[in-house]
Amino acid sequence: MFRLLLLTACLAAPVYSYSAGAPTNVCTNGLTPEHGVDGQKTPVPYSFSGVSKAENGKVSLTLGGSNGFLGFAVQARDANDKPVGKFKIVDGAKSQTLTCSNADDTLTHKKIPHDNPIKSVAFDWEPAGYKGKVKFTATVAQDGGTYWIRKVLKEVEV
Repeated sequence: MFRLLLLTACLAAPVYSYSAGAPTNVCTNGLTPEHGVDGQKTPVPYSFSGVSKAENGKVSLTLGGSNGFLGFAVQARDANDKPVGKFKIVDGAKSQTLTCSNADDTLTHKKIPHDNPIKSVAFDWEPAGYKGKVKFTATVAQDGGTYWIRKVLKEVEV
């Protein structure tokens, strides 16, 4: 019995998540959550929908999928894989910005109740002087232990 309890205790790995938004260390670790488990290798069930070219000085996109999700971090990255531009909040109940390299260059979630995951989040992004192609990159957490790191992608011409 003692061996069974010991084995169970050793195999039970804690999963840490940030329910109120990604911490600023996502700025330096490539949008990788520190949830205590590895990211998924399976196909990602989330995608960006929206324009493929900036219109009127902005890009309007929606991150979503058929499975609900509890967390996300999004950046628009240039050819050198650096965050560029500035996010504008469309749905203040679901999202907030972080400052990594420049003000408001990263979008993340607000507190999302575990019993009510969101299906999508809309946002606007402004190039803030940047010209060229950008790749919108997202890490999405279905829950604290199931997430895809930098797998949701959309290329847009600015």
